[in-house]
Amino acid sequence: MLKNKHYLGDEYYPAIIDRETFDRAEQERMRRAAALGRIKEPAEQEGILIPTVFHAKPMEQTFDDPFLQAEYAYSLIESEGKQW
Repeated sequence: MLKNKHYLGDEYYPAIIDRETFDRAEQERMRRAAALGRIKEPAEQEGILIPTVFHAKPMEQTFDDPFLQAEYAYSLIESEGKQW
């Protein structure tokens, strides 16, 4: 609740707390978290590479059912594109 910026007000919500009080509450929250050892630096994650280029055999309209057609289309994928 102390981190919800909607309390400062926006296009949907009226402001029920001023910026100064909100900032002081955030500072106090962080001070207490640090005192309890609850501040953790996020571990650096290696970038997840999602292949976006595929090599596939030519596709034909084989099924009227779109789900079966999609399954068929995915079965034609021979390999992913570049490996980074």
